[in-house]
Amino acid sequence: MLNFFTVAKESSPPGNPRATSYVIWRTPGAGFFSIIASTLARLRIAEEQGLTPVIDLQTPPSVYQEEHPVSGTRNVWEYYFLQPAGRGVDELGENPVRNDGTWPKGYGYDLSGSPLYKEMWDRYVRLNESSRSAIAQSQNELGLSGKTLAVHYRGQEMRTAKGHHYPPTISQMNAAISWSLDNHDVDDILLVTEAQQYVDVFGRRWGKRLQTSPSFRLRRKNSYTVSPPPRPLHKYMLGLEALRDAHLMALCGGLVCGRSNLSEAAIMLSNNRLAPLVRISQGRNSFRPYIAPFKWYAKRAMPEFLGGFSPWAPPVEA
Repeated sequence: MLNFFTVAKESSPPGNPRATSYVIWRTPGAGFFSIIASTLARLRIAEEQGLTPVIDLQTPPSVYQEEHPVSGTRNVWEYYFLQPAGRGVDELGENPVRNDGTWPKGYGYDLSGSPLYKEMWDRYVRLNESSRSAIAQSQNELGLSGKTLAVHYRGQEMRTAKGHHYPPTISQMNAAISWSLDNHDVDDILLVTEAQQYVDVFGRRWGKRLQTSPSFRLRRKNSYTVSPPPRPLHKYMLGLEALRDAHLMALCGGLVCGRSNLSEAAIMLSNNRLAPLVRISQGRNSFRPYIAPFKWYAKRAMPEFLGGFSPWAPPVEA
C-alpha cells in the first residue's frame, strides 16, 4: 500500500534561513486544490529566485477560514500543513517580496499535467499531525487497496458554472465504471461526491460494491454557501475533507472522474499510476451568465447529432 506520509514526517524545511521572504498568497474565491496548485507554482518561483517561501492564507480572506483560530492559527495553510521553510508570517524580516495573488503566468492549471507539481509537493508540502491522523484513520477504516476503483463525481453547481468543464452525466459515469470493473483488476468502488443524491443514485446501481468517503454531504445544496454553518468548524472541515479525499482516491487502483482539481490532485499524488484512469472530458460551459445555467441540461437532453453529449465509449486501445 502506498504511504503518503514519509515526506511529511521526515523532511526538514529547505531553503536559506537568511534569505528574503517570498510571501505566497491567493486572491479570494479559489477552491482548495486551485490554491494548492498556484502555491506549488509559487514555490518554484521562490526557489528560482533564491527566496524563502512563507505562505500567507491568513491576511486575504478564504472560503476555508474560520472566524476563530484553529489549533492556534488563523492561517489557512497552517490548518493543514507546516510552513514549507519553517518561517511564519510573523517572521518575514525586512523587505519581504509578495506575489500579486493571481495565478502565475506560464504554469498549467492541472496538477497532474506537469511533473513540476509533484516535485514541489514532495519537496515542500508537509502535512501537520491533525491532517496526517485524519487521512490515516479513514484509510484504515475503508480498507482501500489496488482492487478499489475510485469514482469522483461532481455535479450540482458544476453543471451551471460559467466557463467550467462540463461534468459527466450519470449514465456516462455508470458506463465507464462498468467497463472499468469488467476490464481491469478492480472489484469494489470508493465514491467521492459532494451531494447525497448522487450517493443514492450510484448506490442503487452498484449496491454493496460501493462505499463512500466519510466527507460531509448535503442534498441539492452547496456545502460552501450553506448558512448557518451545519457543524462546528465547517469551513476548516471542508478543506480537510478535500485533502483527505484526494489521498484516499490516490490509494486506489484506478479512477473514473470528470475534470476537476480534486481528481487532478489524486492523480498527482498517485504518481500517475492509476489504472484504469478514465477522465471524461467534454468541453466547457459558456462564459455567458444567461446561457451557462441551462446549457449542460440542454446538452444532456438533446441527441448527439443535435449537439448533445455523446454516450461514453471505451478508449480505442482497449
